[in-house]
Amino acid sequence: MYSLYSWGSPFESEGLYSFDASCVSAQTYLQLCKAEWQLCQVNSTGISQNGCLPALLYQDSKIESGFWRTVQFLKNQGYNLDADLDEEQISQSSAYISMIQDGLVDSLLFSWYLVSENFVEATRPRLAKLFGFPLSLAIPTQLQDYAVRRLKAVGISSEVEDANKAADDETMPGSLRSKLPRIYLLAKEGFRRHADKSTHPIYEQADQYLAALSKKLDQKQYFFGDKPTTLDTVAYGCLSLIVYVDLPQNTLKTTIVEKYSNLIAFCDRIHAHLSPPTIVSEQSFLGGMRSIVKHAISRYTNISTVPPNSKRADPNLPVQVRSVVGALFVFFGYVIYNGILSAPVSEQPPGVFTVIPDL
Repeated sequence: MYSLYSWGSPFESEGLYSFDASCVSAQTYLQLCKAEWQLCQVNSTGISQNGCLPALLYQDSKIESGFWRTVQFLKNQGYNLDADLDEEQISQSSAYISMIQDGLVDSLLFSWYLVSENFVEATRPRLAKLFGFPLSLAIPTQLQDYAVRRLKAVGISSEVEDANKAADDETMPGSLRSKLPRIYLLAKEGFRRHADKSTHPIYEQADQYLAALSKKLDQKQYFFGDKPTTLDTVAYGCLSLIVYVDLPQNTLKTTIVEKYSNLIAFCDRIHAHLSPPTIVSEQSFLGGMRSIVKHAISRYTNISTVPPNSKRADPNLPVQVRSVVGALFVFFGYVIYNGILSAPVSEQPPGVFTVIPDL
């Protein structure tokens, strides 16, 4: 039996068993190729050899990590959804998969993590409930950091972030801005969280990707005919997290519903074929804390080039002190306004919740 290690899900009531598109795609592949498997939900990437999920284990031995390596291993084991495709179709499949994973997933991450209203009112509370206290205070923000870094690498950022930066650049020296505590910058975004970002250019790009997928699918059951292929699992992994997840600003879902009804029917068709997997929860508090500490160390640790016994005055120390003091006041306002530390609501008696990025 195969064991697929995957980020958990706050959307199990919607029939989705991970919040990560690659993990949903791998789960879908295993179901459609009729392999015998179980789902192991985790809250850190410690099981993975290369630091990413999903990760596949077979007979208690680590096999592969990441969607592509997982699929390739399964194909070598005889579970090949692309066996009936010719070379031209395989080439087309690879092109569409790259478009989804490199383009459409970016728009999904933008919608979840860079649209402040969505992150504050939907994404973060759901992830916080999934991970439980105290991991809920760190992991959702780390996932947001990953999304921001990934999107910035391809030149995509929040419109509000750009406007704030432009305003600050006009009124503030660059050296001072670079030393402002991060919580101050987060607070500025939080207080403007209701800004409408439906006209952001990334949604225009997403519309083009959706149009291409819709044209390729046409009226067929699946993208290459009557049988599902790897492309179908990748498309479902991304589209399902758009179609079945509600957000305050749900621009992507609105676009699909209004313009691409065949993609909705495609998702519903695959969704109906999937059955709830056998779930083994292996979420570890220590594993989650280890992931948080590792992330913090890699981000904030600097190696000093000053000899250990030497003393050198920092001319920017007064500025840093004033910034930190000011940030404390902003922090309390930010916490109260956004309800970061609000008590969870549950139908069960009051208690602590108990129970993904790649971090």
